[in-house]
Amino acid sequence: MTRYNGNAKMKKGQAAIEFILLVVVMLLFINTAIVTNANTASDAALDVSKMGKARLGVEKLINVINYVGFGGEGTKQVVTVFIPENATITCTSGNGTGEIGFSVQLEGSADVPDYCSGDPVICTSKKLPVYTDIDLSCPDYPLNAVQGPNITNYTISKGTGNTVDVAIG
Repeated sequence: MTRYNGNAKMKKGQAAIEFILLVVVMLLFINTAIVTNANTASDAALDVSKMGKARLGVEKLINVINYVGFGGEGTKQVVTVFIPENATITCTSGNGTGEIGFSVQLEGSADVPDYCSGDPVICTSKKLPVYTDIDLSCPDYPLNAVQGPNITNYTISKGTGNTVDVAIG
């Protein structure tokens, strides 16, 4: 006569439950590692995007300022610049020393590029100069900055001599 062995079924059931628990623990570990890295990568990509957009906006302004500066008296151009979120564009007046700059507050863990300096959480450009023959005037900058997110129209006009005015609007 065959004897009923209840322990064999109990051992198979215990092995199945242990296997299921092991799979659940592995899935939780994988999920935690992947989601954390994906969020970090996403934040870093957004930071790089904001820095790039701010730098492109500044370079666009400088190109128009230089173009107008070498034009005749009365030359005028309107340029539209997108300023990304947590970014600031600055204008510093000067006779041959005028500069357009930007700063971006970083949110992720992106490496700060070579052209940035200052606080590790804020990317501050080295400020990009206009040609030394241009006397840059920034009368519309009461706080010396335009904050993003913003789409701003700049009117660049050549006055008398080598004076180039940068006006907002």
